[in-house]
Amino acid sequence: METTADELFLSIYASEFLMKVYVQPVLYWRNGYNLFDATILVFTFIPFISIAQHGNLSGKMHIIKACSCMRVLRTVSFIRGLQALTQALFKTMKSVVYVLGLMFLLMFLFAIIGFYYFGDPITGDPDNWGDLGNALFTLFSLVTVDGWTDLQKNLDDLGIASSRIFTIVFILIGYFIFFNMFIGVVIIEIHHATKRYETEVQTEREQSLSLKKQAIIQRQNEEIRKLIHSQTGNDCNFYKLVEQFKKSLRHSDYMMTEDLCTSMPFVDIYLTTLDHQDNTLNKLQNLYSEVMVILGELLESDILEEQEQKAKEKKLKNWRK
Repeated sequence: METTADELFLSIYASEFLMKVYVQPVLYWRNGYNLFDATILVFTFIPFISIAQHGNLSGKMHIIKACSCMRVLRTVSFIRGLQALTQALFKTMKSVVYVLGLMFLLMFLFAIIGFYYFGDPITGDPDNWGDLGNALFTLFSLVTVDGWTDLQKNLDDLGIASSRIFTIVFILIGYFIFFNMFIGVVIIEIHHATKRYETEVQTEREQSLSLKKQAIIQRQNEEIRKLIHSQTGNDCNFYKLVEQFKKSLRHSDYMMTEDLCTSMPFVDIYLTTLDHQDNTLNKLQNLYSEVMVILGELLESDILEEQEQKAKEKKLKNWRK
């Protein structure tokens, strides 16, 4: 049953491969996902060829047959979202290699220190720090914060007091800095890839809507031309012409407007301009009110000075009399 299912899926994949190559014999090999599909197909054929020649599978053929499970990864070539994530992971390789290189240097340095301080066969912990390989594996457990308490307990039981400082410093540098830096690099690139994917999808939607709009406008223009040609030479006024055109429209037709005042950016700018005008008028009204108050105070002071001047002149006249 298993062999029959494998042969069925293999025949489907092979038919798909042959049809794609027949339709696009040159462009097919320029797509990385097509090359990936072809590679998986070749690995899938190898065990069947071996069975046909030798009647059974050797040890290496079993490994190659196990690689046929990679056929599941072919779904990446059909889903654009997975393609965006895959491209993001490949783009992060350079930065990830740098971060992993720094982390390895850090682990190598601490492995040497741990080997000299804790790897003594008599007073130390030779199982975890006895050689460079065990020390690196122990540091890998520490950098993933997996079972580090048990490792530290072994050192505490041996009475090595400085081991706590060693463990804390390495976890702070290795886990909280380098390990999180590695995760941050991947997350940032995936975020950028997601943004690029959303931008591409939005662009394709806008292009599709634009083509649909142009098609509708062209069809409506053709209907208007036909209507005008059919009414040429007949006694028909413009009102009747419009009414007949309205009857030819469908309820599903879009209303296409190319006037500037109907576009959303223009409406947004126009409303923003009105808000600025309202704010400007409000400030001008406040300014005019302040000016009127100041002018009123000046006029009132002038009137009082004039009245005082008249009163002084009147007193002076009376005194002369």
